[in-house]
Amino acid sequence: MRMAGGHLERRWFLPIVLGLALATCAAMTVIHWDRITGLNFRDTDDALRLVEVRQFLAGQSWFDVSQYRIDPPFGTSMHWSRLVDLPIAGLILLFTPLAGTGMAERIASAIVPLMLTVALFVMFALAARRIGGERVALVSSLLLCFSVSILIQFHPMRIDHHNWQILMAAVTLWATFDPQPRRGGTIAGLAVAFWLHVSAEAMPYVALFGGLYGLRVIARAAEWPRLLHFAATLALGSFALLLGVRGWPAAATYWCDAMSPTFLWPLFVVALMLPLGSHLIGEHSPVRRLLVLAIAAVAGAGTYLLSGRQCLGGPFEALDPLVYNDWYLFVSEGRPLWEQSVAAMLIVIAPLPLGLVGGLIAMRSSPDRTTWLRWVQLMFLALGAFAIAMVVMRAITVAHLLLLPGAAVLLIAAWKRARAITATIPRILATTGLFVLTPIGAQMLLMPLSGIDMEKTANSTDDMARRDCSIPEGYAALAALPTGIIFAPLDIGPFVLAFTPHSVIATGHHRANLAMREVIRGFRAPADQARTIVTDRNADYVAYCPGWKEVRRYTSQSPNGLLADLEHNRPPAWLRPVPMPASQNVRVYRVIYPAGTKRMAKPFMQ
Repeated sequence: MRMAGGHLERRWFLPIVLGLALATCAAMTVIHWDRITGLNFRDTDDALRLVEVRQFLAGQSWFDVSQYRIDPPFGTSMHWSRLVDLPIAGLILLFTPLAGTGMAERIASAIVPLMLTVALFVMFALAARRIGGERVALVSSLLLCFSVSILIQFHPMRIDHHNWQILMAAVTLWATFDPQPRRGGTIAGLAVAFWLHVSAEAMPYVALFGGLYGLRVIARAAEWPRLLHFAATLALGSFALLLGVRGWPAAATYWCDAMSPTFLWPLFVVALMLPLGSHLIGEHSPVRRLLVLAIAAVAGAGTYLLSGRQCLGGPFEALDPLVYNDWYLFVSEGRPLWEQSVAAMLIVIAPLPLGLVGGLIAMRSSPDRTTWLRWVQLMFLALGAFAIAMVVMRAITVAHLLLLPGAAVLLIAAWKRARAITATIPRILATTGLFVLTPIGAQMLLMPLSGIDMEKTANSTDDMARRDCSIPEGYAALAALPTGIIFAPLDIGPFVLAFTPHSVIATGHHRANLAMREVIRGFRAPADQARTIVTDRNADYVAYCPGWKEVRRYTSQSPNGLLADLEHNRPPAWLRPVPMPASQNVRVYRVIYPAGTKRMAKPFMQ
C-alpha cells in the first residue's frame, strides 16, 4: 500500500508535520512545566548529565568525561559522549548573560529535548513517506503525537542520550529507503556511527540494518553501493568520532560499554572485506554475493572474538557479584522483557499486533513489487528491533517507532470501513472505537488486565519521595553544610552532585563498580562494620531519602543493617544527626572520627 495522498497532503506535508511536532512540544511543555521551573529531573542520568555539562563549562577537558566528584579523590571514568553535552552547553552559554546560570540551565534542559522532538517528527515523517506515501506518513506522525513510550524520552528535562538514539534510528530508516544507494548508504553509515558513539547499545542495530542491506545485495547486485558505502562510512565515521571526542591515547583504550577498538576493528575488517571479496569472488550471481557477505561477516565476527573477547558476556559481566545482584538486577529497563511486570509487558507488546496487521494489509494491497518490498523490509526491521527489545526493554522505543507506519495503515483501513457504515449511530460508535487501534488506545485497553491500581501507583510512596529528593529545594539545607564527601545510596547520588557542592562515594553507573559495592555493603552491614566501610572512604556525612525503592530494598534485605537502624531512628554513636528543615525529606548524619585520626581514602582492592 502506498497512499500518495491528495494535492493538499503533498503541498502541506511538511507544514502539517511541523505543526504536529510543535503541538506535541507545547503539550509536553505544559505538562512538565513544574519540572522545568523546578529543575526537576525524573531520571538520575539527566541530573548527572547536567553535572557533566557544568564541569565542561567550568574548564574540564573536552576529551575527559570523568566524574571527579564520584569516589574522590580518585574519580571515576564515564562511558558517555561529549557530543550530547554540546547543545546543552551551547544553550547555557547563550542564555546565561540574559537570564543567569540557573535559569539558563532550565531553558537548555527544556529546549534541547524539544528540538530533538521536532527533528524526530521531521525525519520519521520523511522516512514513512518513502515507505507508504504522504497519507501514511501524516497518520504515522499523528500516532507519534500519542506514543508515550517514545515521547517519554523527549519530554523537557530529558537531557540524557536516549532521545538521540531514537532520532538516529529515524535518520537511518530514512536513509535505508533512499532511492539513491550511494547517498542512502553514506547517510545511514554516518547516522549509525553517531548512534554508536552516543551509546554502544546501537551495536545490534548495526547488525539489523547491515543485515537488511546484505539481503538486498543478495537479491539485487545494484544494491552493492549502498552496503559498501554504509560499511565504509560507518567504519571511518566511527574512527573520526572516537579520535575527535576521546583524543589520543584514550581512543586506543578497549572498553565493552562504549565505542572503542573493541568494536572499531570488526567494523574496519567488514568494510575492507566487502570490496575485496567482491573483487576476488565477483558479484555476478546471488550465490557469489552471498559468499562475499558470509566471508565478511565471519571475518568481522572473528575479529570481535580477538579484540573483544573480554566483552562476550556484555559490559556488566565484570560487575562485583554484590553489585550485580543488588543493583543491576533491579535496573528493570536494562533487563529482558520476560522479567518485567505484567503492566510493562502489556505496554511493550500492545503496539506489535497493530503494526504487524497494518503491515500485512499494506503488503497485500501494494500496487507493485517495489512497494511490497518496502513494507516487507520495514516489517523485517520492526520485528528485528522488537527482538532486541525482548532482551533489553529500554530498546522498545525504536521498535515502537518502526511499527507506527503499519499501525497507520491499519487505522486508515479501519477508518474507511467505519465511515462506510450507513447507519448513523453504528457509524459514530465504530469511528469512536478506532481509538483502540492506536498504540496508546491498545495500551490503555490492556492496562486493566494487568491488575495494577493506576491511582494507587500514581500516588505511591516512592513517587512522593522522589518528588522531594529530586529537586534543588530538597537539598538546600544539605548544600549549605561545609563541603564534604557524602556516603549516600546510589540513586540519590546524581541529585546530590547536581544540587549541592558535595561529592559522593558512588552513583548507579557501572564503571564505579567497586565504589558501588562499598555503598551497598556499608548500608547493609551492621553499624559497627559499616563504620569501617564509611570511614575508609573518608566520608564526612551519611545521607539518604526515606521511602526510595533502594532504601526499602536495603532495609528489607538487611533488617539489622546500618540503613535499617537509621530508618528506625537508631543512629550509632559514630553518626550525629544533622537537623534538617521539616520541608526537606533528606536525612543527614555527620560522621564522627576519633580525635587525631588521619583521614585518607583507601584505594579499592579487587
